[in-house]
Amino acid sequence: MPCRVGDMDSISARFQPSVRIGNWVEENCLEEDKIVNFKKQRDRGELLVEKARTLYDNFHKEIVLAAPKQTIIFGAIVQLMPIHINISDMDTTDLNAALSVVINEKVVRNSQSINENCELSVAPSKRPCVRNSFKIVSGDGRDRTGENIKYGQRFQLQCMASEHDPIVLYSGPKRCNLQQGVHATYLSHKNGELNLNLGLVHRSKLSCPDNDIPLAYTNWFCRHVDPKQRFESEGEDIPSNSPLVIVHATTNRNLAAENVLIQTLFGPEFLVSVQNYRNIYRHEIWKNVWMISNGHQTGSKSANSTSH
Repeated sequence: MPCRVGDMDSISARFQPSVRIGNWVEENCLEEDKIVNFKKQRDRGELLVEKARTLYDNFHKEIVLAAPKQTIIFGAIVQLMPIHINISDMDTTDLNAALSVVINEKVVRNSQSINENCELSVAPSKRPCVRNSFKIVSGDGRDRTGENIKYGQRFQLQCMASEHDPIVLYSGPKRCNLQQGVHATYLSHKNGELNLNLGLVHRSKLSCPDNDIPLAYTNWFCRHVDPKQRFESEGEDIPSNSPLVIVHATTNRNLAAENVLIQTLFGPEFLVSVQNYRNIYRHEIWKNVWMISNGHQTGSKSANSTSH
C-alpha cells in the first residue's frame, strides 16, 4: 500500500533537529559510560588483557629446582622431560620439552592461576617455572622428605600452586559407559581407541566421600627403561636425568608424549596422555621414555644417546 503525504509528514515530524540532538546526546552519554566502565575494570584488573598478563606472570614465575643430585628424592622440585620427541620435518634437538600445565582460554576470565580446570601438555621449557615444575611427594601418605625414590615405589606429582591445599596430577580408567574418566579439550588415539587423559585435583577432595576420584588414581611409579633389567633394578634408587618409564599405578599404562601438535595460549605444544607404546620387541618407544630432571646434568648425554 503506497504511503500517503500525511504519513510522510508525520514521520518527518518525529525527527526534528531537537530529536536528533537528543539522540546524539544519548549516544555520547553511552560512550562516556563505556569509558568509565573501562577505567573501573582496568583499575580492578578485570580487563581480559590484564587477566592475560596476570596469567602469564603466574604461570611463568621462575622456580628453583632441587639441588642437583645423582638420584631423585621425595620432596624435590623436578621437571618431567621426554628424552626425545621424534617428529618428521621438525628439529626438536633444542626443544627441551617438559610436562607442563596449560589453561583453557575459556577459563582465563575466571581464574589466572593453576586450578582443576587446567590441563597437561608437553611444552618447550626454556627455564623451570610454575607451569612446568612439580614436587614429588610420597604416595602412601607418609612424609618421606629427603628419602631416595626407588624403582617401583609410589609417588605423587604436586603442582607448584597452593600450598595449603595442593593440586596433584591424576589419571583414571574409562567409566562403565566407556566415557573418559578425565575431561580434556584435546584427545589422542591409538589404533582408533581414545587414550587416557591427565587431570588435576585438589588433595582435599581425594578424601571427600562425594568425590569420584580415588586416592590411588594419583599414584605413579618408575620402571627401568630396559625390560631385561626391570626385575633386578626393582628397589634401586632412581637416577636423575636418565631414561626411564613413568607408569600410572592404577591403569598400569605409561605416561606418553604424543606427536600431536596443538595450539594453546602459550603457543604450539604437544599432547600428553597415558598409553603404552611398544615396538615389536616389547620395548617402549620414545613416546614412553622420560627423564626426571633436578638440574643434575651428568646423565643427560647418555640419556639422549638412548632415545631411539
